[in-house]
Amino acid sequence: MPSTSPKNSYGQIIKSTGLIGGSSLVSVLVSMVRVKFTAVYLGPLGVGLFGAYTTILQPITAVSGFGLAASGVRQLAEANGTGDQAKVARTVLTVKRAALLSGVIGALLLLVLAYPACLSTFGNTEHVIPLAVLSLTLLIGGYSSGLGSVLQGLRRVRDMAAQSIIGAVLGLPLVIPMMILWGIDSIVPMMVASSVMGASITWWYNRRIQLPVVHMTWRETWMEATPMLKLGFVFMSTGLMGAGVAYLTRLIIIRKLGLEANGLFSAAYMLSSYYVGLILAAMSTDFYPRLTAVANNNLEINRLVNEQTEVGMLMTMPGLVATLLLAPLVIRVFYTANFNPAIEILQWQVFGIALRVLFWPMGTILAAKNAKRLILITDVAGNCLSLIFFYLGIEFFGLPGTGIALFLFGLSAVLIGIVVTHRLTGFRWSLANLRLLGVMACLLILSFLVARNLTWLWSTTIGVALTGSTAWFCSHTLNRLLGHNLLLATWNKLKNSFPLRGKSES
Repeated sequence: MPSTSPKNSYGQIIKSTGLIGGSSLVSVLVSMVRVKFTAVYLGPLGVGLFGAYTTILQPITAVSGFGLAASGVRQLAEANGTGDQAKVARTVLTVKRAALLSGVIGALLLLVLAYPACLSTFGNTEHVIPLAVLSLTLLIGGYSSGLGSVLQGLRRVRDMAAQSIIGAVLGLPLVIPMMILWGIDSIVPMMVASSVMGASITWWYNRRIQLPVVHMTWRETWMEATPMLKLGFVFMSTGLMGAGVAYLTRLIIIRKLGLEANGLFSAAYMLSSYYVGLILAAMSTDFYPRLTAVANNNLEINRLVNEQTEVGMLMTMPGLVATLLLAPLVIRVFYTANFNPAIEILQWQVFGIALRVLFWPMGTILAAKNAKRLILITDVAGNCLSLIFFYLGIEFFGLPGTGIALFLFGLSAVLIGIVVTHRLTGFRWSLANLRLLGVMACLLILSFLVARNLTWLWSTTIGVALTGSTAWFCSHTLNRLLGHNLLLATWNKLKNSFPLRGKSES
């Protein structure tokens, strides 16, 4: 496959990321309001309970989902690349049926496991009925996940952006009255209502996809799904391990430090990863299908991963610096003074999240090349290290040790990724990325030292100046890579591709 020019390739990354990321700005603003209401009306105890429910659902979701969300995207991207619309239609139907079945299995599993999960997590049976009700979210979410895979696999970036905007705008008036009226008792109804609304919006955009009508028996669906399930089993295994580690870490916090401490950890983790998570999610929308399309060309894979890493660092660096330096202000804006103990956790976690920016593009290589064995090996090693770091962090440093553990886990993940991807494709970071990595490391270390050693007034003043300088540097570098003004180009692309326009993109 011929290579595109570097500027065109960078432009493709910026275009897809800008479209999804631009729509995510609405989600960010809405989430700021939602998180503030959550902090005021639920408090650390409510946030901790929400986090505990989530970590119980994650392992069950991983098992019942069978990795179909990720393997389905890969299968759809391959089918879409052939140009055979009948093949695409068969794959879409297969993914939807498999997703529906996974949702049913997930709901049944939670109903069966609600009692022992509640007993092991909380030490009592007080939350059995709420967990049973949450089985609805697994039923709805399983099917919704499959619908989302269809949009991503077919690279319907505009539809995904529109879905994000509508979900954010409609979600706020849905959940805030619940929090005001019912307080901590609103957690379960909010989770169920949010899953129903999200699935409805995803279904609406799926029904707009124009494909030939195909008829398949369930036996034919099973045969069509077999390759997807083989890769899905690997994703399920790794997802289950990750969810299991998340559950065990929350369990350690709750048992050793209490439910409120879990709320502080949840708050810090959300704030440290939210901005970067939005950027990575926006980039992965188009990057994973693009990488899958050139899975047999190692030179092209390595070029795309280097470009994606470079753009990822440039787009996330200002947010990481700002979060480090302005952590007390961030905590106060998003939460309340009751969450101040989360500041130190947040500052350490930023380093771990920064390392995720480096690891994520390398990790995508394994999925694109269908390297099932390597995916399992690296995830087993990474999750074992994560659990060890987390346990030792709490044992020696208390609650701040959770942030240190995330940093050490991120560092080990990057080192493992470097070794594995070099053996698989000969990947290594470009000279430009190594230079940029040095700049990012210096900025983060400087920000950390300023935030930890100066008064709040001085650290905030320096923080605003350093964040602005970092944003200018990153914007200037992106402009140079693209060969034109980034802000103007991004605005024009968003204006011409506004996701709420009537015409949908295939």
